[in-house]
Amino acid sequence: MRRNAMGLILAGFGFLLPAHAQTVTVSPTTSYVHVGTFNQFSAKVTGTTPTTVGWTVRLPDGATGSPGTISAGGRYTPPAAIPSTDSVIVTATSIAAPTVSASATVILFNAFPTVASVSPANVAVGPFTLLINGSGFVPGTQVLFGDMGVTTSYVSATRLIASGTASPAESGSRVPVVVVNPDPGSAISSDVVSVLVGPPLRGHKITSNVAARFLDQAAFGPDAATIAHVQSLGLNGYLNEQFAAPSSPYPDPKTTTFGIGQVQARFFSNAVHGQDQLRQRVAFALGQIFVVSAVEENSPTQIVPYLQILQDDAFENFRKLMEDITLSPTMGEYLDMRNNDKANTARGTKANENYARELMQLFTIGLFQLNPDGTLELDKSKQPIPTYDQATIQNFAKIYTGWTYPTQTGATLKIHNPAYYIGPMVPYESNHDTTAKTLLNGLLVPAGGTAESDLKAALDNIFNHPNVGPFVSKQLIEHLVTSNPSPAYVDRIAAVFNDDGNGIRGNLQAVVRAILLDSEARVGDDGPSLNPPDISGHLREPVFVVPAILRGLGALVNDTNNLTGQAANLGQTILQPPTVFNYFAPGFSIPTEFTPGASLMGPEFQLQSPSAAVARMNLANTFVYGNLGAGAVIDWTALASLAATPQALVDAVSNTFMYGQMPASMQTQILSAVNAITGSTAAVYKQRAQAAVYLTVSSSYYNVEH
Repeated sequence: MRRNAMGLILAGFGFLLPAHAQTVTVSPTTSYVHVGTFNQFSAKVTGTTPTTVGWTVRLPDGATGSPGTISAGGRYTPPAAIPSTDSVIVTATSIAAPTVSASATVILFNAFPTVASVSPANVAVGPFTLLINGSGFVPGTQVLFGDMGVTTSYVSATRLIASGTASPAESGSRVPVVVVNPDPGSAISSDVVSVLVGPPLRGHKITSNVAARFLDQAAFGPDAATIAHVQSLGLNGYLNEQFAAPSSPYPDPKTTTFGIGQVQARFFSNAVHGQDQLRQRVAFALGQIFVVSAVEENSPTQIVPYLQILQDDAFENFRKLMEDITLSPTMGEYLDMRNNDKANTARGTKANENYARELMQLFTIGLFQLNPDGTLELDKSKQPIPTYDQATIQNFAKIYTGWTYPTQTGATLKIHNPAYYIGPMVPYESNHDTTAKTLLNGLLVPAGGTAESDLKAALDNIFNHPNVGPFVSKQLIEHLVTSNPSPAYVDRIAAVFNDDGNGIRGNLQAVVRAILLDSEARVGDDGPSLNPPDISGHLREPVFVVPAILRGLGALVNDTNNLTGQAANLGQTILQPPTVFNYFAPGFSIPTEFTPGASLMGPEFQLQSPSAAVARMNLANTFVYGNLGAGAVIDWTALASLAATPQALVDAVSNTFMYGQMPASMQTQILSAVNAITGSTAAVYKQRAQAAVYLTVSSSYYNVEH
């Protein structure tokens, strides 16, 4: 009897105690999240093991709509639209004890708005109507024309219509256009988009075909409005305008979702609509020389500040660019200059040589001495002369010691600061090698220097090396104009690099102007040479094919686009070159079996293959006949309106995509295909326009620029 009573008592205690004595807490307990971004939650479980949790998200009782989603790791992603209430509840539940949980509240804010483009780009004094193309718009979004709100009609999350009046005082000026999303979480767009009020400036009149070809070199391809604008300004006038145009921004890393997808999408919306076309082209070219890659630097926090350096310095002095790149935390991380410790004989360590090697080999002077025209300088035995040796690399590596990530606000400088990417790297002097160093051409940097003084001496030493002018100039020519510049062309541009006419070395604005206005760049304006065969062009890079086609078709592109994948299918994923050697080598030669009797450079052809050629045709098919989604929309109305007269249609396509230089045999074949589509309905006319464009942009004549 006593034994049975004790059993009942113990059983009672077992009923009162939980199977697992645990508590769960969630952090943060309250958070504010904009639609289009995300928030990371964490859970802490105390008590018996296991201490894992499951995550759920729900709306408050009675609310309607979607609460969003949460991953197994606690990353919460809001829904596309705010539900009937602006809050949701996130809960972490113990796996071991399902009755034990903790919750947090998420307050939802409207998305951060972005503006990809404004049309038209030029309005007269008086009443106007603007089409605003972008993303993150909601009912109640307000357009500001300058500082004044104007009548705004919400069309969709990617489209607004604004109406207002431009005053005489605004004539001749560019008026910024921004959008403001309402509460909850009111936010203003940071994109630099403006409208010119009054008649555009006039310059030397040029033909539309010359303007179109110029825009394949100085922009991401021609479109009808920009062709007319270049005609009105002239080539030099357009360059002056572009040098003064503000940078198209990349999204603030704080406003982006997880990963670099939104940054990649912004590249294409900027490329299609950005008003700083030349700055973007030059910045991208410089980024293919001074390479970092999102293969490793794979967050917006890392990659956006680096892109801003390239844009800010695109028309600055090359010496400034060298220093800004050298002290970039992103580059420091990619090529191991950050936290680069001086040698320690006790531990048998030495300074890291990675950045020392690549700054010279890939970014500034190359492996061998060059003549001013970019050809190799040879010794008495007809052999190339090295620019440096291993000892030189080791000495430069000592120069680059002692630098660490920027010190965050409120923090104390450490020998190895934690990762942080805003601002230039900073020195920790006691970690800098203060021994003497011998650099290029025997320059001696004496012992006892600081990290800053040694760095200045080293960068000046490289910058003033005679190779820099031809080395950099030739690569910029290759990216902007032609894969096979003559030595004379390189010599002329290197001379401008060495002296811009005012005694200044390294003036990138002067270099870019000289490249684009040089006689060798403009020789093809009247059409390619057939005898001898024209070698003045280059293969369009995949990331140029995409915006060029869309610009030519007057497409509207915003940050929801999926164009990164389209270019990746052609072998080039934007912001993700596979190595520090870029997507392709600047010295890649086309196999001679494809160019009998000629030895030609073709850097972009390193990406080309039979499968890549098919992929280009598939991309053209997708753009013309597929559905790119709301992020990239093509309006076929203008071309379809010409399709009743097939010759007029083909002429228009030739003018837009081939500078009016479509070969006669190609015109004949495309006309035959267009005429085979019979009928006189709107659907038939659209099909004719699509056929003409598809056959043009999928051709080798289009994919190889001349």
